[in-house]
Amino acid sequence: MRHAERRAFATVMLLMLLFVVFTSLGCGGNSSLSSPRVYAKNLPPANEQAAASDSTATAKSDSESNKPLLNALIEDKKKTEDTTAASTKATKPESTAKKSKTKSGSDQTHEGSLANAAEDLIYFGTVDVDDSASAVDDELWRQLDLAEEYHAMGVIANREASWEEAQYYFEKGLTILATLDVETDSTLTPEATKYSSILESLIADYRVTLRSLGDLTDDVSASVLIERFGELSSRLGADTMQVFTSEMAPVTYDLPVVMNDRVKSSIVYFQTVAKDAFYKYLRRSKKYTPMMRRIISEYGLPQDLIYLSLVESGYNPRAYSWARASGLWQFIASTGRLYKLNRNWWYDERRDPVKATHAACQFLRDLYKQFGSWELAMAAYNGGPGRVGRQIKKQKTIDFWKLNLRRQTMDYVPLIMAATIIAKNPEKYGFTDFEFEPEIVWDEVSIDKCLELAVVAREIGCTNQQLQDLNPELLRKYTPPNTKNYKLKIPVGTSQKFLAAYDGMPSPKETSWVRHKIRRGETVSTIAARYGVSQYAILEANNISRRSRIYAGKELIVPVPLDRDYRAQSKKKSNESYSAKNSIYTVRAGDTMWDIARAFGTTVNSLRGINYIERGSRIYVGQKLKIPSTAKNFKEKNTASGKSDFYASTSTKSSGSSKSGGGKVKTYSVRAGDTLWDIARQFGTTTGKIRRLNDLGRSSRIYPGQKLRITSGDVNYVIHKVKRGESLARIAKKYRTTIAKIRAANSIDDPNLLRVGERLKILVK
Repeated sequence: MRHAERRAFATVMLLMLLFVVFTSLGCGGNSSLSSPRVYAKNLPPANEQAAASDSTATAKSDSESNKPLLNALIEDKKKTEDTTAASTKATKPESTAKKSKTKSGSDQTHEGSLANAAEDLIYFGTVDVDDSASAVDDELWRQLDLAEEYHAMGVIANREASWEEAQYYFEKGLTILATLDVETDSTLTPEATKYSSILESLIADYRVTLRSLGDLTDDVSASVLIERFGELSSRLGADTMQVFTSEMAPVTYDLPVVMNDRVKSSIVYFQTVAKDAFYKYLRRSKKYTPMMRRIISEYGLPQDLIYLSLVESGYNPRAYSWARASGLWQFIASTGRLYKLNRNWWYDERRDPVKATHAACQFLRDLYKQFGSWELAMAAYNGGPGRVGRQIKKQKTIDFWKLNLRRQTMDYVPLIMAATIIAKNPEKYGFTDFEFEPEIVWDEVSIDKCLELAVVAREIGCTNQQLQDLNPELLRKYTPPNTKNYKLKIPVGTSQKFLAAYDGMPSPKETSWVRHKIRRGETVSTIAARYGVSQYAILEANNISRRSRIYAGKELIVPVPLDRDYRAQSKKKSNESYSAKNSIYTVRAGDTMWDIARAFGTTVNSLRGINYIERGSRIYVGQKLKIPSTAKNFKEKNTASGKSDFYASTSTKSSGSSKSGGGKVKTYSVRAGDTLWDIARQFGTTTGKIRRLNDLGRSSRIYPGQKLRITSGDVNYVIHKVKRGESLARIAKKYRTTIAKIRAANSIDDPNLLRVGERLKILVK
């Protein structure tokens, strides 16, 4: 009995001790931060029992990862490690121990490094998922971040009521998303989640711009054309339609075209708000319509269906829509697959003009068979046959003009009819003095090996752009590897040159990818970690799903840059291997924000703040990071050369800035509802300068009554040296300015022609 009492007493004391530990941890205010996780390792559990097991393991991991923090405050390093090891051995359940043995080697190494670093938590700050996510060299994530930056600049332009500038930013962001091959229809990957989030934000804020925008410019997307009409249709009176000539040749239609008020309002829209855009679509119409007519004739369908493509894409094979559709006929991924339009990391056949036109004819033929009406078939093409079919049953009518459908679908058919009416007699409705672009024609050659488009262009004597225009389905600068009888389009009259040079054209083996031979025990995750790219890039490049098995001895294509020595980078890096040059550290494969901060003796928040990296943003291989001069190991790890590099600094006096006039430091008391943005505009300064002057991090909040030091009336300029991968949007966001101001200060005509190493003057008020 005494033995049982002693055990009970020990149990009670242990529970009390755990309660004190968890209570003290819970008061820290960091409940929003999670314990370190390996990127993209959170796969869905197989059943509820597995989910419960994962949850238990996570809770235990959280508590155990914080033990070294508490022990480090009262004991030396050796004692901490011994105590932790003994505690883990004594308390770890058998099931958890078995689970840890089955973990991959890379996971154990990653988690082990975080556990060893836990003793420094008090100095470096708490580690979360973002800090422990390894740097990747993946163009997909770079483009997602760039689209996000354009969105941020558009939001700023919206606040300043610069609607045209906001339109430019949002269109750029949407164009970038349209070029990315991200599958969002199936299991959500981190990339798909990020893609969807950015797209939804862009659409929501662009709608604000559209409500305030005037006329649509000629480079507006076709999806915006339809969306904008929905915003204005109630204000476009049918009686304001203009007819400029009464005499006209007889016009015939092989689609049921009517002239009611909804169609007249659509014509008015094309004559006024969307006139510039419609002009551009008309000029481009002869480029693809002869090919379309020939294919449509093969299926015995109405020739006027070519104007459906005008409204859908503006005859642009690279057009996109907010519904993630692509190509001349705007297929979404799932419908494209039904009609054999394949897509992977290398190509997207929805953008192939010929294949997409065949698929569109088959789809429209099927819709007409289903509904028996071209108005309903076109409505179903836009809104989906299931939705239109349900509304027909619900409303008990097959008359399109009486159906109450989604607003966009109700607008869609009248817009096609209006486009058909104008395109068949443009002068009558005010569209004059324009020239059609010539019909696009080509020769076709069959190839059995991967070729770089630049090599092909050089051998046959054309430009790279010509090849890309003829083959818009290619997403890379190469033809797809491991593909027999691939049909490549080349300029007319160059097929003999091509065939003569074909055998001598090199097949790139390690250009934008490497061929990795799978070893026993490897997974897509471990291979991705080795090369510093995301799992998604490997899955897409090899056209396999997340659930596909890979086998030892087989080869995988890994998309990587050209100039990397991955064998050296795959080795575990120690703190001694980190060094900076002129205060700049170049990110390597496998680096994390946590690793870099620990190596230089600074905090993750300081590293984020000095480099303008928001929480949740990723770092990339080759990225340049400024190291704070206050870092504990800064002097021993930093080497300086005689060169003078210009980078943003967290100090109030930047080495790359010059002052014109001196502003006085004032104290401002924050009021309810204030934001740093508002305060900066009020005093003619920037949010970045306020943060630096008051030691505020990027995620720091201000509160009513807080005293802020403000400098006003000073005008600075920063000389920024353009780095690899930077864009004007990224630079503008970094310095809280606009692209227009940077272009004006530096006399930049084309914002897309930035040179690495170019120095830009950034004016800061």
